[in-house]
Amino acid sequence: MEKAAYLDAMGIKRWVQTSNAAKAYIILVDSVEPGIEHHPVINSVLSLIGCPITNCSFTEKASKGADVIWDMRRLKMPKSNPVLSSAPLAELKKAEAKRELWELIVAHNKESQIG
Repeated sequence: MEKAAYLDAMGIKRWVQTSNAAKAYIILVDSVEPGIEHHPVINSVLSLIGCPITNCSFTEKASKGADVIWDMRRLKMPKSNPVLSSAPLAELKKAEAKRELWELIVAHNKESQIG
């Protein structure tokens, strides 16, 4: 009898090492302001795409190879490949900016369901 089959038949679970390290994401902003992580728009958007705020950090510059989840800079230089790209937080009060962000969220969620 094969060892794995024997353990399964006995109801013995094999030990598997798991990684507790959560994936870290970057949110690019024009300037990091104190308390930005508590802003309701940021928390709402991240919850809609299923990304906990605890996995995110805010910065003004993208580092090479960083996982950028959201780019809210006015001037998107250097270019990054974010999941979401929107106007800066202050401009998200305008209906057009909100609509564009909402379309990106919907597209991301559809893509996530397919893949």
